[in-house]
Amino acid sequence: MSMVPSRNTTENSRLGASLGLFWRRWISDPKGIGAVAPSSPGLARRMAREAVLREGEVVVELGPGTGTVTQALIKAGIPEDRLILVELDPEMHAFLVGKFPRALVLQGDAAELDEILPPRFRGRVSAVVSSLPLLSIPMKIRRRIADAVFRVLAPGGRLIQFTYSPFSPLRNAVPELKSERTGFAAFNIPPATIWRYTSGGGDGKARPRLSAS
Repeated sequence: MSMVPSRNTTENSRLGASLGLFWRRWISDPKGIGAVAPSSPGLARRMAREAVLREGEVVVELGPGTGTVTQALIKAGIPEDRLILVELDPEMHAFLVGKFPRALVLQGDAAELDEILPPRFRGRVSAVVSSLPLLSIPMKIRRRIADAVFRVLAPGGRLIQFTYSPFSPLRNAVPELKSERTGFAAFNIPPATIWRYTSGGGDGKARPRLSAS
């Protein structure tokens, strides 16, 4: 009888570890986690479909948590070694380092993305995919996050964000961004809407410059 764990056993073990970590961190800091359950596979797939990757560039994910959207990005064809994950929570950061060994996993604040991202990647980011709980974040911090994102995006780059509200979470914080509702995950808990943001400059070269105050 083979003692090698089956693929299903390994996947179930990883799922159990992910869920266990999520609930531990939610109990510790429910506002910081900002969700009552991990993102559903359907939401993750819809997010991943919006994440373009161009030659010589990378994709950044903000607030990957336990990696549900990260896995969807990889399944969608984005190589793991061209993913940069930015996670503030130290326990989740350590978990992601072990789960995605070929990705660059940074521990830090999304509002400081332009500072913590290695210089060689600034201006070479095709897309930023965000699972941050923006609605629970103060307005001025949302502005700082958007500013940091558009400082590192390549010309024509995009920010992908989901929200539990039917309205754009950046509509008042960053009105100068061009926003488009691109998807809806009805079976997520709770249901989620996906938004795509671009600089709205037409030629893809313009960047919003926002006050940090």
